Amino acid sequence: MKAAKKTETNKDEVVEAVKEVESEVSKVDHYKKVHEAVMKKVQLDKELIKTAVESLQSYTPEKKSGEKTKLLDNEDDYIYVTITLSEVPLKFSPKPVQIELKYPIYGHKYLTHACLFVKDPQRKFKDLVQDLEIPCLGKILGYEKLLKNFKQFKDRRQLANEFDLFFCDKKIYAMLPKVTGTFFYKKKKFPYPLTLEGEGADIQETIENALKCSYFMPGNGPNYTFRAARASMKQKESVANIVDSIYKAIPHIIRDNVKPSRIQCISLKTSLSPELPIYTHLMKQEIESYVKAETIKQAKKKKK
Repeated sequence: MKAAKKTETNKDEVVEAVKEVESEVSKVDHYKKVHEAVMKKVQLDKELIKTAVESLQSYTPEKKSGEKTKLLDNEDDYIYVTITLSEVPLKFSPKPVQIELKYPIYGHKYLTHACLFVKDPQRKFKDLVQDLEIPCLGKILGYEKLLKNFKQFKDRRQLANEFDLFFCDKKIYAMLPKVTGTFFYKKKKFPYPLTLEGEGADIQETIENALKCSYFMPGNGPNYTFRAARASMKQKESVANIVDSIYKAIPHIIRDNVKPSRIQCISLKTSLSPELPIYTHLMKQEIESYVKAETIKQAKKKKK
């Protein structure tokens, strides 16, 4: 009987694994279809984006406020993409989205400091990666230690401010909001879940690949913001990152219940600059209102 039950359990596990794989394949196929639709419907002007990038790279805070800032701070700022929808999606994911960039904005080159949350025992994972070269990985924290040492808001705030990026073992991702609190999410420092399995070399590759991406939280909109480039990057690289990341991000945002035509505005900014629109789409009502206003305006001119 025990052997029979064990066999049934194994079969159930296999069936669940197959279903999970089929679900992932279905999601990939759906993403490709939406991505193709977005490429056709949302036409980005690369020359306009280039001009916007030039403006952002030449922008300095002292021009606006009269205060002097360090040149290094300005050059190392990020260029953010903000995508605004004209309606809120009915469905959205509570997990962050990973967007692979053509030209990474994180890594040893930029002195990126990353923190990794792992399941317990913490020591087991540290032993696994201690002989590897992962220069951007500054700290590894087990879940229990995270609970114990970061109870106070000030401690969590200090931890969030200490690192550029946070990653975690996907097995503990659902438990982290309780520990990290809302501050991490407000600062857009939410930990991104990684599959940390296999040997040390596999984990190293997973973390290195994660550093080649940008991240954002889908939420329920209507505004979505993520980092696409650095102000210090070459303009050609920034433009390539911006265009590619926008087309990759939109399918995750609109999912299956918002049409590409509902992308109302796409803009660029740095942390201190004003927003520069690079794409706008007028809704039918807006067009009708504009035409009506112009008609009235022309009628008044004729009367004069």
